[in-house]
Amino acid sequence: MKKYMDKLKSNIRINKKLFVFLVVIVAVGVASGSIFVTLLNDSDKALVSNYLKNFLENLNNNSLNYNSTLINTIIFTLGLAFLIWILGISVIGFILILLLLFIKSFSLGFSIASIIINFNFKGILIAGVYVIPHHIINLMIYLLISSYALILSYRLINSFTKKKNFDFKGIFNRYIFILFFSLIILLFSVFYEVYFAPRLIDIIVNLLT
Repeated sequence: MKKYMDKLKSNIRINKKLFVFLVVIVAVGVASGSIFVTLLNDSDKALVSNYLKNFLENLNNNSLNYNSTLINTIIFTLGLAFLIWILGISVIGFILILLLLFIKSFSLGFSIASIIINFNFKGILIAGVYVIPHHIINLMIYLLISSYALILSYRLINSFTKKKNFDFKGIFNRYIFILFFSLIILLFSVFYEVYFAPRLIDIIVNLLT
């Protein structure tokens, strides 16, 4: 076991300064999404409120289509990770990766704030289940992929503009490892999000009503 853990650590080496920079972007995105909820007009707030109430009603009536939700969640969650990974191989990916990370964080902040605003104290507990642990895991994986993608994109830019050579094969092999490692973790996270998180939310709602 220790041998595999050592191998995993050797393949996953995070640039700490870059990682901190990405964490700041995520924090700004979550904060922006949370603030944006309060700026919505009454009709938009009503739409958000109705969506959340319909979701909880479907949970209570056990009428969620889990298979369809699973497919959509896999496509979105794993697709975003793969898109970030692909952008790392391009010289134009640098800005787009940061934008995608911000948008993902913004939507998470928007969702959390919407739940809390609409359900008050109960909303805090629901938001906690909604975020922990799968959305935290997802964000950490997106941060991991983004850090590697940005480094690779930066090196490609340097290679084209400054004619600097680098060990592309060695870096790319590690880059492929990061992709497969991330997709496996995200897949477990998706199953939790689709099959377990809704049940926990339903339990909380029933206990507090």
